[in-house]
Amino acid sequence: MKRVMYVLGMTLALCCCSTKEEKSPDSVTTEVKSESNVKHLYSFYDFCQENPGCEISGFSGNEDFGRWSNGDTATIELMAVPKAEVTVKLDVDRIICPDEPLRFDVEVNGEKISHFSTNGNSTVFVNVPKENLGADGSIRMMFIFENAAKPGKYNPENHDGRKLGFALRNVTVYGYCLNKD
Repeated sequence: MKRVMYVLGMTLALCCCSTKEEKSPDSVTTEVKSESNVKHLYSFYDFCQENPGCEISGFSGNEDFGRWSNGDTATIELMAVPKAEVTVKLDVDRIICPDEPLRFDVEVNGEKISHFSTNGNSTVFVNVPKENLGADGSIRMMFIFENAAKPGKYNPENHDGRKLGFALRNVTVYGYCLNKD
C-alpha cells in the first residue's frame, strides 16, 4: 500500500508541475495546491546560471550547457518538506568518458541510496526515502564518481587539468506528503 501511495503521489506531483517552469532561468520553488490531503512540492535549480539557487561544492563554474563536476565527489544541498516522499531529477548534459558509461554512487545525508551508470545526455531519477531526509527536510546529496577523469585521458590534445565526471544541466525536486491540518 505504501508503494502504491508513493507512486500515486509522485504521479500527481509530476502531472501538477508545469514543464514550462523548468525552462525558467531562475530557481523556482512551488507548492502545488490540492483539494486532497496531499501537499506537493516542486523546486527547480538551473546549473547553467552563475547561482543555481542551491548550495554546491565540487563543481566548476557555469557554462552554457551546465556545470561540470570537478573531482571524485560533488555535493548539492537541497530542501524538501520534512517527512516527504522525494524524487530528484538530474538532467545530465554530458559525461567525460565517451566510450564507457560514467558510474557513480549517490549518498543522501551520509547514507548510500543509489548507484547509477549513465552515458550522458540523459535524465537520472533519484528516489530519496523520507527516512533519509534531515529533520528540517534537508537533502545533502553527494555524488561519488568511480571513473571521473581528466579530459586528456580520452583526448591528448585537451589540456584541461580538471578531473571531470558529469555536466549537470539542472536539478528538479518533486515531493509530496500528507497535510496535517
